[in-house]
Amino acid sequence: MDIILNYEPQDDFEASDKAYMIRAYELFKEKLYFRQEFFHFTASGIVFNQTKTKVLLIYHKIYDSWGWMGGHMDGEIDFNYVALKEIKEESGLKNVDFISKAPVSIEILPVWMHHKNGGVISSHQHFNVSFAFMADENESLEVNSLETNGVKWVDISDIDKVVREVDMLPIYHKIINRVLK
Repeated sequence: MDIILNYEPQDDFEASDKAYMIRAYELFKEKLYFRQEFFHFTASGIVFNQTKTKVLLIYHKIYDSWGWMGGHMDGEIDFNYVALKEIKEESGLKNVDFISKAPVSIEILPVWMHHKNGGVISSHQHFNVSFAFMADENESLEVNSLETNGVKWVDISDIDKVVREVDMLPIYHKIINRVLK
């Protein structure tokens, strides 16, 4: 929880989301590190190539769109660990470095009802901590067919053309702009 407590919000939305996350933690404590039905912690990341001209995206089966990588904490309390683990699992990358171990962004993300593994998942919220990473775009990639239908490097200038989940675009742009500054 220290990573959220120590995070310096960079806009009014992050300030509001941080306050909401802290309040929820005061009420639910460590339960937020597990998949609760209403909301829970997650960690995500955007991977940049070494020249910061491309980002690595996966094709999410659930969202039917190209997007970032990340996942549930599932009892783990180290957001850095989960973000890095998810990137490696979802992309096949072996060599990934944090641009900074400090979060680049925090956000509360709505997750709409969907099916997963033959079951129904009701709408809920992800209390997400986002990181920026760097990797060599020439390293081989591997599709995680359980969760994705693809993995590829995308020119930053083309991100609006491939992401069909329009509510995520402002978050991707926010993170990209922060990394490029």
